[in-house]
Amino acid sequence: MATNGHTQTDDPFDSATNATLAPRAYYGQIQVDAWFCALIKGTGKVPFDPAQHAPEKRCTALDIEMIPLPEQNVSFAVRRETIAESREWAGIIWPSLKALGLTNAREADGKWGKVLQVPSGRKYRNSAGEEKEATTFKFLALYANEDECRTAYLTEVKRQPDATAPEEQTTAQTPGNGNGKARETAVQFIGAFAKLNKYDVDATRKACANQPTITNAVDIDSLEFVEIVAQAMAGGK
Repeated sequence: MATNGHTQTDDPFDSATNATLAPRAYYGQIQVDAWFCALIKGTGKVPFDPAQHAPEKRCTALDIEMIPLPEQNVSFAVRRETIAESREWAGIIWPSLKALGLTNAREADGKWGKVLQVPSGRKYRNSAGEEKEATTFKFLALYANEDECRTAYLTEVKRQPDATAPEEQTTAQTPGNGNGKARETAVQFIGAFAKLNKYDVDATRKACANQPTITNAVDIDSLEFVEIVAQAMAGGK
């Protein structure tokens, strides 16, 4: 029997049973360091020393870190340490960077980008003895600079910081009366759309019209909206 346009197969319990965690994307600046190492049993990676280690023991260590944009409110390190001569790097991380136009791993250092954590194919056991699936980085986009990265984050994720905070829920009800974090977030979105539309007010208004995060906090037909676009243009110069 259909209910509210849903068919019999639309069962919330089935949905809950088959639910999976959506992988989280991070937007920010990439830092990469590469160095030669030797893998020593019981110790792990140590700097390669040709005086102590046979040539065939030399591997290439890669330390990769994504420093997320402040807007993501990430309080932990988004980091992976891997070996270049591994499936993780050679089969997942590096191909994703090459697909974005890089020809040498050093080119990734300092870039602004978007990364997803994906299964690496490796299993491990945690301290409780539970088997877990390890994850690694897969890069989805590279940006020209921080502003372009932030614009991508704001337009793609459409995320409000601290979205569960009660004050945010109450301040985003009446257009034009937004304040606090809800308004701050709306202003960020307007600025991002303004930049995408070359600070044309009408084009920006049209882009913002179907964005509840904006329209619930700022009246897009108001003088305030025009002023926000003007401020974004001044800041973008």
